[in-house]
Amino acid sequence: MKSLIASLAPVLTWDIGLFRFINSHHSRIFDAFFWGCSTFGSAWVIVPIYFAFIVIISERRRVLTVFIASVATLITGAVLVEAIKSGVDRPRPPAYFEAAGGQATADGRAGAVVDNKSGGRGSFMVHNVGPALRSRSFPSGHSWVSFEIATLLALFFGRRFRWVYLAAAAIAYSRIYVGVHFPLDVLGGAIGGTLLALLAWRVTAWIAPDHRLRPRDPHRRRLRRLR
Repeated sequence: MKSLIASLAPVLTWDIGLFRFINSHHSRIFDAFFWGCSTFGSAWVIVPIYFAFIVIISERRRVLTVFIASVATLITGAVLVEAIKSGVDRPRPPAYFEAAGGQATADGRAGAVVDNKSGGRGSFMVHNVGPALRSRSFPSGHSWVSFEIATLLALFFGRRFRWVYLAAAAIAYSRIYVGVHFPLDVLGGAIGGTLLALLAWRVTAWIAPDHRLRPRDPHRRRLRRLR
């Protein structure tokens, strides 16, 4: 185990350095914008919106298949995230830097701020917008569910929804910006959510008839009418 931790040291050093770089560049406008992204990426917000969306845009013949596949995927994802979080139990940035020698103080505008005076390269203050979470940092649940939903939309409804990955990336970045996750946390969440959605797609494709899985192609309809 010690050798494994030692081999990860360069990665963790890069991870902490990148967090410090991202988190140290902020403004009031970005505070509001990325706090909004972070709030939108909460499972309590984004999941109900996703289900309302698929019910509205899905064809009647597909809506049940897509709905059931999505429910199974998101529940499985939630269980996996909780299990990994509990198993890894990585400290959040405020707790990490406070343990390194800083003291937590309160900032009325930005939430809790941690001043680390023994950070190796001088003092560092975690710019924390919102609650100063302290534990179960890896992986990021917001990143997991947002990339999970982006992948499900792209697979079930076609390339026109690939732009949703930009929204998922903004949500993931916001978790670093607001000071509650390290970059590896959001990267792990993004990869985990994407892979689980791909797996769910393959399983659904194996179980469900093709005409219930894929959206109708409007160009194919036009060709049939012309014939």
